[in-house]
Amino acid sequence: MNLLAVKNLRVTFDTEAGPVHAVRGVSFALGRERLGIVGESGSGKTMTGRAVLRLIRPPGRISADRMVFDGQDLLAASERDMRALRGKRIGMVMQDPKYSLNPVMNVGAQLTEGLRLRDRIGRAEARAKAITALEAVQIRDPERVMEAYPHELSGGMGQRVMIAMMLIPEPDLLIADEPTSALDVTVQAEVLSILDALVRDRGMGLIFISHDLRLVARFCDRVLVMYKGQVVEEVLAGQPAGRETPPIRKAC
Repeated sequence: MNLLAVKNLRVTFDTEAGPVHAVRGVSFALGRERLGIVGESGSGKTMTGRAVLRLIRPPGRISADRMVFDGQDLLAASERDMRALRGKRIGMVMQDPKYSLNPVMNVGAQLTEGLRLRDRIGRAEARAKAITALEAVQIRDPERVMEAYPHELSGGMGQRVMIAMMLIPEPDLLIADEPTSALDVTVQAEVLSILDALVRDRGMGLIFISHDLRLVARFCDRVLVMYKGQVVEEVLAGQPAGRETPPIRKAC
């Protein structure tokens, strides 16, 4: 059974010069697997991920023939319903932790805020859950990191904190937008290993957005290639070397 099904998704921005079509008729289905979305800058990758969470604000508009998550129609859902889904059942790791983390709040306050407001749990229990999440993303000294501010963290550490923040509610679907783009090769491999283990051990679905075709082909189960707002190719990934994989779907 599909965890997420999207058919003919369109994201349009109304401008003085006329409508700009950022996403044009994207369709895909996702199970509890790793789906890569790859393409050059401006191809519509991030807009597709944000549209699933209905995070496109005016003058942007979302339309689709179908957008269903675990049996729930996302297009017909109220804003209150979407707030209940965001974070708790669908998490999104933004591209750059420097702009996603609040610079005037320490890491502990940011990790526990959602738990205390959304789940109404006590300070001590929320802190324990946050520390467990930091340990899950292989942060060696979670107590110290809890007291740190975002500017005191390295790029790799900040990215791990963002992943931990999204994993605390144990979502069924995680959308990771360029989670390794600013990291060196060693830290990149560690973050990918963490994501791989989470998909395997927790049975999550993962949408992995990147511009690095080789990285996505190596890490994901399937790959969507986007160009100018459209999916131009869908292929299986991770095939043995020397074996050519025929495309599942092509559009030019």
